Parts: sequence; C-alpha cells; structure tokens
Amino acid sequence: MNTTSEKPIEAFSLRLREERKRLKLSQEEFGHLGGVSKTAQYLYESEKNWPTLEYLEALRLKDVDVGFIATGKRTSQDNLDWELLKNAFLLIQRSFAQRQDMSFTAEQLFDAFKSVVDAANGSTRPEINVNNLLTHNMLEKLGE
Repeated sequence: MNTTSEKPIEAFSLRLREERKRLKLSQEEFGHLGGVSKTAQYLYESEKNWPTLEYLEALRLKDVDVGFIATGKRTSQDNLDWELLKNAFLLIQRSFAQRQDMSFTAEQLFDAFKSVVDAANGSTRPEINVNNLLTHNMLEKLGE
C-alpha cells in the first residue's frame, strides 16, 4: 500500500535520483554504470522514460542498491549481524535439527530460526516462545 501521495513512477524516479546522489555520482557517471547516456539517465530521473531491466541489472552488478530504487527499502548487507545469525543457526541446529526422537520440516526449522533472530532483535511473535518450543512441541504448529 502506498502511504504517500506519490504515484509509483514518481517515487521510482525520486529513489533513482536519491541513490545516485547517495553515491555522489553525476547523471553521466551513474548512467555509465547502467550502460546508458547522461541524457537517458536524465530522462529516467525526470519521469520522461522508463529504464530497462538490463539497465537495472547493470546497476545491481555495480553494487547499486536496486532493491531500494524499486521498493524504497534498503537492501544493504552491511546491516546484517552475521554473529547473531550464526548463533541463531547453531541454536536451532543443536536444539532441533539434530534431534533423533523428533523430525522437523525445513519450514519448521526456518520458522524457529526466524523466531530466534526476531527475539534477539527485540521483535517477538507472541504465539511462539522459543524457550518452550521443545517442551510444548509447538514446532508442529509452525508448519501449518
């Protein structure tokens, strides 16, 4: 749902310009990353033309945040806490995946993993208490 009064194409062109400015590139330099001319870049940013998938893919290959341009959400991996993800994975592996007396689907294991990560980040799902997953066999409900 679009919460702003901007039309999708306007929002796209504004995000395209914002990403270019974040990278401190001129229209000519940014267009070069995408394999287009300065004029084409200007036309994309001024809503007079729509970029091709080849252009967006060329930008993505140059580490431009195309996810942000398309959706407005940053997709930078700099924000990932790899130590937290590793520890969450190891917790799930040791607690559930290696159990011989119970079996779990990949979806159930992923939901448990996601719950651990969410809890560590301060966001919890009230219907799941990670500490009680084994004792109450709640993993069966996760896959439903």
